[in-house]
Amino acid sequence: MCGSKRVWVSELIFILLVVKGWWSEGCLEQERYALLQLRHFFNDDQCLQNCWVDDENYSDCCQWERVECNDTTGRVIKLDLRDTRNWESAEWYMNASLFTPFQQLESLYLIGNNIAGCVENEGLDTLSRLNNLKFLYLDYNHFNNSIFSSLGGLSSLRNLSLIGNRLIGSIDIKGKYASTLFPCPIFCGSYFTEQLEVLIRDLARFLRV
Repeated sequence: MCGSKRVWVSELIFILLVVKGWWSEGCLEQERYALLQLRHFFNDDQCLQNCWVDDENYSDCCQWERVECNDTTGRVIKLDLRDTRNWESAEWYMNASLFTPFQQLESLYLIGNNIAGCVENEGLDTLSRLNNLKFLYLDYNHFNNSIFSSLGGLSSLRNLSLIGNRLIGSIDIKGKYASTLFPCPIFCGSYFTEQLEVLIRDLARFLRV
């Protein structure tokens, strides 16, 4: 009887260890700190201000609103910061390097935040350090055509949306920007999906010719 009990206890301990290896214990400290830095700039969302706090009772940033983490690694994989700045406030220039601590980030939503561009030497090209970034939504800000030169290195992107910005003139998607604005993996072979075609049509629709 005692022998079978010891076997049962050993099996239970083994299962707990395996589950612990599969399941994250919470977000990384450096990513929690990076989120607290972002909070100062995206300051027109009450939930952000009330939930993203430096408090030991709310230390697991994977449980914070607008944040999604990988269940296994605890790394941040999605940030939804749409409409988190006051639209009536002055246009501002973003420091894109503030997002580089999120090394496993896959989706970034910055829609409707009155962004006119980026601070010098801290532009969107710094996001090229994020090798898993696939979805970037910059709709309804104030970016102009100069944004294209800073997006060329984002080779991991699959979806890019720039609807409702200050884009002027026409853009030769198949020519000049085929290898810069939309790197090869987006257009080559099976990566050129119907969804991407829709995004391109949306982009063209909102250009002022």
